[in-house]
Amino acid sequence: MARHGSRQRLQDILDAIGAIRDYTVGKNFDVYNAEPMLRDAVERNIERISEASRHLPDDLKNDHPTIPWHEIAAIGNILRHAYGSVEESEVWTVVTDDLDPLEAAVDEMVRKIETQQDG
Repeated sequence: MARHGSRQRLQDILDAIGAIRDYTVGKNFDVYNAEPMLRDAVERNIERISEASRHLPDDLKNDHPTIPWHEIAAIGNILRHAYGSVEESEVWTVVTDDLDPLEAAVDEMVRKIETQQDG
């Protein structure tokens, strides 16, 4: 995939992370679990993250081996196709534990792309 396309996919991930944070700020699991619209909004943005990650080239992802790229791609399928079996506590764990390292990796990827474009 062209780097320009990758840059947009990375921005899509950052935008989805930002939306999830906006929706969940000041909330705990009990509040999240009790609000169906909030759960839907968070899950939709996780789907966006998942889909965008599928379109990133392996060379970018390989620079961040601690990020579970396969699981990120897989969660989108679960949310789309096995939504009846989604464990809300697992989604909440994504929100509370997994977004920060993903965001840090994506920020590094953006810097790499922008440095290559400047060079």
